[in-house]
Amino acid sequence: MTEKEMIEKIAQLEKRVAELEKSVAYIQEDIYEFVEDDEETCNGNCSHCSGCEE
Repeated sequence: MTEKEMIEKIAQLEKRVAELEKSVAYIQEDIYEFVEDDEETCNGNCSHCSGCEE
């Protein structure tokens, strides 16, 4: 592999990493919103908790 090919491959990998980081940020935001919404509507009906008093 030539130096030019390696540089191109590194650039591609950096671009892909940036895309993945953006995707992870969106997923984290979605999870945060889901958890936040879940806490507001929880009435202790979930089988895994006893309500929002905890």
